[in-house]
Amino acid sequence: MKSRITAALLALIVSATLVVPAPVSAATSAAKACKKNNTKLGLLTALDCVPVAEERIGGYDRELFMPNNKWTVYSDKRDTRARVLIAESLVSVRFSSTGKTVSTGKWLSLYDGETWTKASDVDIDHVVALGEAWRSGAWKWSSSRRQSYANDLGVAWTLRAVTDNVNQEKSDDDPTYWLPPLESATCVYLTEWVAVKIRWKLTVDAEERQSIRDGWLDARCFALSKPPVVTVKIAP
Repeated sequence: MKSRITAALLALIVSATLVVPAPVSAATSAAKACKKNNTKLGLLTALDCVPVAEERIGGYDRELFMPNNKWTVYSDKRDTRARVLIAESLVSVRFSSTGKTVSTGKWLSLYDGETWTKASDVDIDHVVALGEAWRSGAWKWSSSRRQSYANDLGVAWTLRAVTDNVNQEKSDDDPTYWLPPLESATCVYLTEWVAVKIRWKLTVDAEERQSIRDGWLDARCFALSKPPVVTVKIAP
C-alpha cells in the first residue's frame, strides 16, 4: 500500500514539474524591456541589458565626433552648447551682442552642487564622454552618427551644464575612476550613465559594470524614498 502511495506522489510531482514553465532570466527580461521606449527600469535591472565587452583601445580623436572641435549650429545660429545652457538655466538667459552665444543665466552643477551665473564658468559635459563612447562601440559608427551622439539633445541626460574644472577633472573616465564629488549626485549620475549606454547601444567593460553596481549599493541609492530610474529612449 505504502509503495503505491509513494509512486502516486512521485507521479504528481513529475506531472507538476512538466507543466511549470521555465523561469525567464533577469537578463532576458531586461533585454526585452530595454528595447521599448519610455520603459522605466531600476538601475540594476537596466544594467543587465547593457552588453559586456572589452574596450577598443586607440584611434580616438575628438574631431571624429565634433569636426573642428565645434558644436552643431542650428538654423537660429545658436549651437548645441547654447541650447543646453538655455534649457538648464534656472532663470532667463542673456545673450552676447551677436545673440548667438549665452553670456549669463543661472546654472546648478549636478556634480558638485555649485551655482554659476556666468556661462564662461560652465562646461557642457557629455555624461558618457566622447572618448568613452568611442571605446564602447562608437569606433565602428559612421561620422554622422558620431556627430549625432556629440550633439544629442533628444533627452535631458546626455549633456549637462556643469562646473568647468569638475568637467575637466572627470575627463573621459568611466565610473570605475570617477564619480561626482557631491556624493548625493551619485545615484542620478549612475542612472544617467546607464541610460546613455542603452540609448546608444554602447557596451560596458566588466570592471565598469562592477563599479556601477558597487557605486549604487555604496551610495545606498536603493534606500531612497524615490530612487532615480533609467528611462529607455533609443536614439534614432
